[in-house]
Amino acid sequence: YIIVPVGANWTDNTNIVGYYNVITEDYQPTPAYKLIKQAQDDPNHPYFLILDEMNLSHVERYFADFLSAIESYEEIPLYGNNESLNLPDNLFTIGTVNVDETTYMFSPKVLDRANTIEFETLTAWDYMVSDTSDDDFKGNIDYLQSPLIDSEISNLNIDDLKQILSNINYNGDTLWETLAMELTVLQENLKDSSFDFGFRVINEILRFMIVAWRYENSPDEWNNWERYFDAQIKQKILPKLHGSEKAIGNVLTSLFNLCLEERNNNENPKNFDINKNNCRYYTSALKLQNMSKVLSDQRYVSFIN
Repeated sequence: YIIVPVGANWTDNTNIVGYYNVITEDYQPTPAYKLIKQAQDDPNHPYFLILDEMNLSHVERYFADFLSAIESYEEIPLYGNNESLNLPDNLFTIGTVNVDETTYMFSPKVLDRANTIEFETLTAWDYMVSDTSDDDFKGNIDYLQSPLIDSEISNLNIDDLKQILSNINYNGDTLWETLAMELTVLQENLKDSSFDFGFRVINEILRFMIVAWRYENSPDEWNNWERYFDAQIKQKILPKLHGSEKAIGNVLTSLFNLCLEERNNNENPKNFDINKNNCRYYTSALKLQNMSKVLSDQRYVSFIN
């Protein structure tokens, strides 16, 4: 792995993939370029490109070619020497983000291609006194820690995904039918607010669910799927939400109620007493409640507030 600090002056992709020096007539590589080349030559081991403070510059300016290659599986053209750069399947990209007045927010096109994982601040007590060991891992830890196992899942199309998920049962239905209904309900609630999501997000959520199912040792009847679908709502759908009270107030309320066990009561998210027993998607409900409170106080909210 390498950690690459992103600079505020990054305006093109040369800081990632390098450039051809017309004076020396040599290609000037970057640490990221060298790591990608290493990954190409060593396909049996994972490689991690970690971009630190990724939003100090506009991500779209220096990372557009990379984002396109991730989605299309095409090679990145290296201008100046008529070559191209292939992103191997054993390369993983992680970006760290801190949000303040000196940084830029990601656009929806970037968020669509990522899982946005929010790390909340620990209290001083938890940090200094509490036991930090986490025994919440109930599945196959070796599978979780082996990122190249099942890496072919990232290439599965919708027919392949259907074939796998149709063989998993939940409450008298297949998981495929259950997820189709849940995604449709979410999509319909977002359609009128311009935060709709399409095929890319759906496919990535379904792939994530398959990996989660295999982490839980591939049960025939999977009753714990809501935990992982909850994570995908928060990581793939909620990060794009932003706007004024008039624009997204009703959207937050409708999404919040979809996260509850009783969906038809039109509960006010600001006043609802959330617990794990009355929520089917607990962490998403908490996030939506916090966003609703910020929206009420400030008349504007985004995922990062």
